[in-house]
Amino acid sequence: MMKKLAYLSIAAASLFAIASPAAAQTTTGTVNITGTVAPKCLVVPGAGSTFGTTVALGELAQADGTLATDLATRFSSIGGTGLEARVVCTSAAPTIAVDATQITSATTPTTGYANRIDYTAHVFVDTTSTNDVEFTNSSLNAPLAATPIGGRLANNGGNNITITATNFATPAATDLLVAATDYSGQIVVLIAPGA
Repeated sequence: MMKKLAYLSIAAASLFAIASPAAAQTTTGTVNITGTVAPKCLVVPGAGSTFGTTVALGELAQADGTLATDLATRFSSIGGTGLEARVVCTSAAPTIAVDATQITSATTPTTGYANRIDYTAHVFVDTTSTNDVEFTNSSLNAPLAATPIGGRLANNGGNNITITATNFATPAATDLLVAATDYSGQIVVLIAPGA
């Protein structure tokens, strides 16, 4: 009887082994994706590295030969949308440098005359937290060295840089401007990714 029970037990175990499914096994595949974003600043649309315009102020002197008094207004109205740009930077702490150079002529002046016009350049920057953060440079001073803007540049689809100029003056208020067709100066704005 013992033998019979042993055979029955072996037979039952064999049937159970055949009827039971094999334990499921899983496999896992992993694809790691990596990349980088370099710190950079660019003008959009177009992803270029420059923006600007030429502001042709025309006659710089009044009828009496002294400096015209409406140059700041003319600068903004003639420059128009060319004095604005949309600049984006991938970095969190971009910097700005501003250099206003005197408007000069190669014609040599004598006492009581001037071949130089000084002014102050103003660059207004919109960041993600503040609009119209102002950076200035007088053409009488050394350029404004790279200075932190104070946050990320605004990226709302509109222009975030605006340039104006004020305080146009000759060395002495009574100076007469020397006649010349070659008066020129410039405002250079450099925006860099920063640290």
